[in-house]
Amino acid sequence: MIFEEKKIILRDGRTCILRPVEAKDAVDMIECLRMVSGETPFLLRNEDEVIYTVEAEEQLLENKRNDPREIMMVAEVEGVVAGNCGIVSKGSLRRVFHRCGFAIALKKDYWGLGIGSAMMEYAFYLAEKMGYRQAELEVVDGNNRARSLYERFGFKETGKNLRALQYDDGSYADESIMVKFFSGV
Repeated sequence: MIFEEKKIILRDGRTCILRPVEAKDAVDMIECLRMVSGETPFLLRNEDEVIYTVEAEEQLLENKRNDPREIMMVAEVEGVVAGNCGIVSKGSLRRVFHRCGFAIALKKDYWGLGIGSAMMEYAFYLAEKMGYRQAELEVVDGNNRARSLYERFGFKETGKNLRALQYDDGSYADESIMVKFFSGV
């Protein structure tokens, strides 16, 4: 979905632009995903599993941009992609049309500046305008920083995915399933 660009002032005084993704962001988005995947064990993939081609990423980003029921938002600080978030439809069938998934990733250098909160606030505003009535996500147990942020935005735990992630050392991590109901509900 194409949406209006929004500027926010960060806690350190810099300006961050929240904007829709564009195909020209492909290289930066791949690098951002590679970086955040290496900075935390709480994301789905390992750094070496980020193997997208620029062409495939351009197509993915263009599809997200043109889909009226999905959002891929970029947070840009001083020309650098600091992170992104997305709203993803759970499907077009009437029984799930009200539901969307939410995901967010932010480079560690940009943690604690208010970018995550600003992206969530704007993404949920846009999701409600698109007609969604609830957002859903999974958070890896132990990711207390993210869980606290989600709870601040009204997410409630509704269940668990046991042993949802398996790490290279053979250990496992559970995920909490969380849901946020929008004010129109």
